[in-house]
Amino acid sequence: MNPLRGYERHLRILVLIAVAAYSVASQGFELGFILAAAIIVSGYVSTGPRGRFLPRGFAGLTLAGIFLWNVYDFVILPELDRTMISVSRLAIMVATLRLFERRKPREDAQLVSLSVVTVIAASLYSFELLFGAIVLLFAVETIHVLMLNRLHAGLWKAREGRRRLEADTPVPPYEAPTGKRPRWQLRFSHLLATVLALSGASAVFLIFPRTSDVQAMAARLQTGYAPEVDLDRLDRIQESTREVFTVEWSDPRGDAVKWPSPLLLRGAVLDTWDAREHRWRKGVRSRYRRTVSTDGDIDAYSSLGSADLKRGYYTQTVTMRSLATRQVFARWAPVGISCDQPRVFVFDPESFELEDSASGRLDRFGVYSLQVQPNPSDATLRGISGSPSKQYVGATFPVPEVREEALRILESKRPDLLEEVTGSPNSEEAWRRRREIAETFTEYLRGPDFRYTLDLRRILVRPNVDPIVNFLRDQRFGHCEFFASALCALCQSMDVESRVVTGFVAVEYEERLEKYIVRESNAHAWVEVRVGPLAWREYDPTSSEVLEELQSGRRSWADRYRWLYDRFDFLWTSRFVAFDGDSQATLADQIGRSLRSRFAELIDDAQGFRRRAVLVLQLGRAGWIWFGVVILALATALLAAVVARRRRSLLRRSIGPVGGRELRHAAFYLDVLEAFRRLGRPKPSSRSPLEHVRTLRSELPTFAQEAERLVKAFYDIRFGHESLDRRTRSELEDAAHRLRARAAEIGKDGCESTP
Repeated sequence: MNPLRGYERHLRILVLIAVAAYSVASQGFELGFILAAAIIVSGYVSTGPRGRFLPRGFAGLTLAGIFLWNVYDFVILPELDRTMISVSRLAIMVATLRLFERRKPREDAQLVSLSVVTVIAASLYSFELLFGAIVLLFAVETIHVLMLNRLHAGLWKAREGRRRLEADTPVPPYEAPTGKRPRWQLRFSHLLATVLALSGASAVFLIFPRTSDVQAMAARLQTGYAPEVDLDRLDRIQESTREVFTVEWSDPRGDAVKWPSPLLLRGAVLDTWDAREHRWRKGVRSRYRRTVSTDGDIDAYSSLGSADLKRGYYTQTVTMRSLATRQVFARWAPVGISCDQPRVFVFDPESFELEDSASGRLDRFGVYSLQVQPNPSDATLRGISGSPSKQYVGATFPVPEVREEALRILESKRPDLLEEVTGSPNSEEAWRRRREIAETFTEYLRGPDFRYTLDLRRILVRPNVDPIVNFLRDQRFGHCEFFASALCALCQSMDVESRVVTGFVAVEYEERLEKYIVRESNAHAWVEVRVGPLAWREYDPTSSEVLEELQSGRRSWADRYRWLYDRFDFLWTSRFVAFDGDSQATLADQIGRSLRSRFAELIDDAQGFRRRAVLVLQLGRAGWIWFGVVILALATALLAAVVARRRRSLLRRSIGPVGGRELRHAAFYLDVLEAFRRLGRPKPSSRSPLEHVRTLRSELPTFAQEAERLVKAFYDIRFGHESLDRRTRSELEDAAHRLRARAAEIGKDGCESTP
């Protein structure tokens, strides 16, 4: 079979895989379906001796149109975070167009390059398991296509060379080699190249892990959750239905229950607005962050403070599906934690944030459970935080226009709240006023003047205008991050301590499983306002009706089977996507310890074996000499085996593919070839052995006569399949050795002496 028979088919398969990679990364399949159909059509239109191809001029105009359309689309809706997706789209459209053109091997190589650009550009945007599988398949197919392309280029060059020959007789066209042997050689080469490429890629992945910026981008693309809120991101939020984890909410008796309102699961706590970069960040965290260890028993809780774990609390059990993260998502306020693995968690007693330290671990936790008191008392909060009541210090917001808007809202809604409370800022009257201010702002943002949407591409960005001010005064539409940012900014501008919290909201409750299903699209942001010396209360300016309405439209029939895929997705995210610098250091430390331990064990085993052998043989100190002799014998045997293998390989290259018997019987032929070399007359590859001997008759008749006898014996073995007995083999080998020695003498003297 001709190895190049499926070259065009594999080339189109490669472009199809690149289309699939682009579609998965961009989460848009309309263009992918169109391009896939065009690729399939090109296989029927542009293949074969009667294939139809696009004229060069028309193809050039189409290429220019594709380029201008992509540039126009990017200029109209500029999304810097999706720049690489635009590059990927342009590359795959050009690659599809090239399939309809008449191509040479060089153009085929350019087609492969365009497909590679498509996948690389898309890989900078997607971290999903499905995309990873597509990239792996693409890499294997790319190696195969490149090998076929090199064969095709060689065949094309040979045919072009024969076509230009000038001869008296017609020259037959050059045909590609056919048969099973070339096919299996190509398959073996493909397998070997794939193994080497994957090994090299794995080494690069382990040595050069992705940076923390890429890790944050991966987290946002994977789940919609991010440890920071960036209001300059004006792209469309993907409404993915992929499960990230499930939550089982149990009452103090241990019965699974559904909470009357959506469960807000806290992740990152952000209290500082960066007016220059338009981001909410974490402020100065407590210096007294403490660690909490779990022993791997999911029912054995470790206390986060001094609270009594024996009394009844609500229990929140989280089972990871596709999300692998260090962040622990918990309700306010967690009292104790347990995990299905021995872990060390870091707890901030001021913000009540929990995260995995990941010390000594390469993977992420799969199941954890929290004991929670949804409405904690002051005693419980003191037990968790480990500190007495904290004095009120107030809050400010760095954008003056926000305070102007806050005063306008209170003037129209609750003018009585504009009056400052006299006396202590920690009085009950002061706390009541702050609660009512937060409630007023929350109700205002939930009003008809503001609209919830996931598509922010039509927001008009005003230079030198803060995005929160733009949201409050002009645009008045956005997703939860804009609503939470506006509420927190309004509260801080009125001297009310508040902070933005990002995490997930659990809305979808599966009655059959008695669990909440939390999806990527459930990533959420809300606000916590300080309403007491230690207490904080959740205020969500996004109404629960909006959240439930959005969630109801995201369910599909495939959700019941999604858990099959999500288990593998969690392993992918946990072991590969979440691999960072800390994981690399942990892996290096584990490998180092393992190698040192293994090497020490080998040394101990060798010494123990030597001592036992010495005792058995009763050689005393001579045991070292005995072991030295044994090692020398083993080294000699190994060297002899290497030499024999090398000689066998040289013989096989010299006489061609033969069986093992012929190879052993014709071993003397190597000495004959060595004799020609020592004589200074090495046999050319284009000349047969017998013809080469006959060229030596005039100058070296005796030498040629001896060599001719050996060559004829070689012919009988190689082509006549003659078997030799041991005596005949020994005679031929001795004759070949004498011939080699005689050739050395002739080469040294410069003439043949009389025997």
